[in-house]
Order: sequence, then structure tokens, then C-alpha cells
Amino acid sequence: MNDTLSWFAVSAALAIGVALFTRQRGWGMALPVLAAGAITGLLPFAPSAPLNPELALVAVLAPLVFGEALGSSYLDIRRVRRPVLILAIGLVLATTAAIGLTVAAISTIPLALALALGAILAPTDAVAVSAVARRASLPRRLVSVLEGESLVNDGTGLTVLRVALVAAVAGSVTVMEVSATFVLAVAGGIIVGLIGGWGLSWVTSRSRDAVAANSLTLIAPFVLYLAAEAIEGSGILAVVAAALYLAHAQTSDAGSAARLQSATLWRHLTFALQAMAFFLVGLELVATLLQLDRGQLELVGLLVVVVTFVLVLTRVLFIYVSIRIEGLRRGERQNMRLAMLAAWAGARGPVSGMAAFSIPLVLADGSALPYREELLATTFVIILVTLLLSQTLAPLARRLGVQAPDDTDQFRRIDATLSRAALRRLDAIEEEAALRGRPIPSDVVGLLRGVVDQRLLSLQVETGIDAPDVLALQRELRSLMIRAEQEELLRIRDEEGLPDSMVRPIQQALDVRLLGLGKIAEGEH
Repeated sequence: MNDTLSWFAVSAALAIGVALFTRQRGWGMALPVLAAGAITGLLPFAPSAPLNPELALVAVLAPLVFGEALGSSYLDIRRVRRPVLILAIGLVLATTAAIGLTVAAISTIPLALALALGAILAPTDAVAVSAVARRASLPRRLVSVLEGESLVNDGTGLTVLRVALVAAVAGSVTVMEVSATFVLAVAGGIIVGLIGGWGLSWVTSRSRDAVAANSLTLIAPFVLYLAAEAIEGSGILAVVAAALYLAHAQTSDAGSAARLQSATLWRHLTFALQAMAFFLVGLELVATLLQLDRGQLELVGLLVVVVTFVLVLTRVLFIYVSIRIEGLRRGERQNMRLAMLAAWAGARGPVSGMAAFSIPLVLADGSALPYREELLATTFVIILVTLLLSQTLAPLARRLGVQAPDDTDQFRRIDATLSRAALRRLDAIEEEAALRGRPIPSDVVGLLRGVVDQRLLSLQVETGIDAPDVLALQRELRSLMIRAEQEELLRIRDEEGLPDSMVRPIQQALDVRLLGLGKIAEGEH
């Protein structure tokens, strides 16, 4: 136990230290932190790998995937659900088959183990893909497709891996067993996730203690992952489904008290876990390679070259064919430049590394499982290679002339609409107060109108209003006006189909303004 705790402590300190350094310089953390892990692994006093790799899978990856999904959007993914499902299921199966058949053909590795390698490497990584796609300033729809694919395809890949390993260890597996395993893993994971997500959203929406409610979300990924795995469901899918449900529920609640704290908490935690995950990949890369002899290293070198080529080629061909078929189905031309970028955005990451550790040590008869070390080494080197290739995505996007549209005008229009909603709420409150015989002082109303008027003027939007000065009634009215803006924002989202990637920054700014009013109230008491 002490060894495990010391490993986590030393590794976390090193990983977060390097991540902090790269963040301050505006670099992506994945490669520098991975390199730091690899260099650390070469040192004589380096922390040894955790004794139980499944502990790292649950302790690091379950909350990491939860945090990534919490920052994603169910609505945005739902709008692109067709391409997401095609990539998350069809492409994973095609890639698994392509790699498995190729590896079995060029080596003496049994087909079941070759397919296991394919299932490990088939899913793209949610952490790596999200970071690279956003840094490349890709169009919002394409980012939603890539993020949705990387969140969902882990469930497919790990389920196929489970079937392949059963076949590798037992020697054979029937079609019925494969189907039952796949259905149980997907259905079990999603059901556990939806139940967990509903429970979390119910508690957080009704709790008056945001600290306690958000503390519950910290332990949720571990409980959900283990619960799903206990019924042979997909733990990763359970975590993703719960996080997407909770994120949607919090975003759809105009007055969610826990939302702002939750976003801040998980942003910090996700940053630390990302650093830990990539550091672990680097550490394991070195540890695995050092265990191989010359013959094994030669096989790994061959596998890395061939499998990387097959990985990229399969993705390119699959997406090209899918886009062509979709174009014929709709009777319209598809944007092949976007297809090219989607095909190139296929970085692998920590999920593949942790999945590789699930390869058992022995066969059903008790003998050692052959080629385990070679498969582990191949996985870690390919993770490094795909991360290096992903750095070319931004230059490729610029070369193709593809970039995210300028949303400035749309943000200004939304802000103006929200400002008018706040003024309408103020008018309604003023009218109601006058009817009750308790009119609001004109200087208070004038100041509040003036504040909103200044916002509209800064947006170059015409309105006829004036300004003056501050206190307690103003704070109450301001909070009601901000509530009106929050409600109006959700109305615009639902009626105009705004993506959550636009809604959430505005929603967070409104939450901060509302929180600021609460701080002022505390300061006065």
C-alpha cells in the first residue's frame, strides 16, 4: 500500500510540475509530460509502475473520462450522432479487423491476440483528440464529431478487446458469446450510467449545499465504473453516459447553484489527471521496452511501422467511403477537406495504454501468454507516434483553409437579446411593485436600466434608456434580471439550436455575475 501511495505522490508531483510549465508557455501538455515520464523511467531512482495496473485504470482514467465528458455536450453530440456512431462503432470494428488480420499475416502472433491489439488501438483518445482539435481551431461541428467519437468508441473498443481476450485465453469463442458479451457491455454500461447521471443531477439540483453536492460527483466515476464492470457492462460507457446526463441537466437548469463550482472543480481535476495519465504512458513505455530482448525489439519495430500505417490508412479510407455514401444518400456534395481533417485526427492516448494491461499473463492451461510484452510495447510506441502525428493537424487545417468561424457577431447578438430580456424582467417587476402599492424608487430602477443600457451601447445596439446609482434592492433586482438572461439563453439555445460550446461560456459569465452579487451580500453582513 505504501509503495502504491508513494508512486502516486511522486508521479503526480512530477507530472503536474511539467504540465504547469508547458501550460504557462501555451504548449500542449501531452508530449512534454509523456517525454518527462519516459525520461523519469530511465533514472535509477524512478518511481516503479503501480503493482496493479487496474488500479491506475480506475483511479486515473475513470475520473479523467468523466471530467472530459462533463465538459462535452449531449446536445452537440446528438446533433452529429450519425457520424459519431458510424465512427465509434463501424470504424472501431473495421480498424480492429484490419490490424488483427494484418498482424496475424506478418507475424506468428495468434489471430485472437492480433485482434486484441487491434481493439486496444482502434479507439481514439478523448483527452488527446479534444486538446488537439481545439488547438487547431477546427469548425465546431467537426470538433463535436471528434469529441463524440472519442468518448463513445472506448466502450466499443474495450468490449471487443474483452471478447478477443476470452478467445485468446480459452482458445475459441462462439458468435453467440460474442454477441451476448457486446450487448451486455454496451447496454449495461449505458443503463448504469443513465441511472447514475439521473441520481447525481437529482441530488445536485435539490441540494442547497453546492460543496457537498459536488463532492458527490468526485466519487461518482469510481462507483459507476465498478458498478458497470460488476455486471460485465462497460465501465467507460457508464462514466461517459452519467457525465453527459449530468452536464446536460446542469446546463438546462437556469438557476443551477452547483454548476459554476462543478465546472471549476472538474477543470482543475481533469488537468491534474491528464498530466498523470500521460506521465504514466511515458513511464510504462520505457519500462516495457527495457524488458525486451533484441528479437522482441525487432518484432516491435516491425509491428509499429505496419500497424501505424494500417491504423491511418483504415481511418482515411473508412471516412472517405462513409462521406461518399452519405453524399449519395443525401444527394449533395460533402466537404472533403473536413473529411481529410477528421481522418487525420486519430491520436491514441492513455485509454489504449491502460487497456493493454488487461491482457492476461497466462492461458487457460496455466502457461504464459505469448507475445504479451511485445503487444504492450507496440501499444505504447504507437501512442507516442500518433501523438506526434497529431501535431500536424493545425498546420494541415491552415493549409486546407479550414478554421472555426468568427462567432463575434453571434455572441454580440446573443448578448443584446439577453440584455433586452433583463430589461423586460425589470419592467415586469416595476409594474408588479406599483400595482401592489410598493413602487420601486426611480433612482434604483434608473441605475439598473443604465447598467444594461451601457451593455447595449457597447454592442452598438439601439435602445432608449438613461442611468444613475447603487444598493440592497438593486442587488435583488439585478439577480432577477440575471435570472431572466439565464432563462432567455436557454430559450435561444432550444429554439435556434445553438451549440452548448457557445452557450456554456455565456452561461458561466452569468453564473459569475450572480455569484458576485452573493459575495456583495455576504460582505454587507
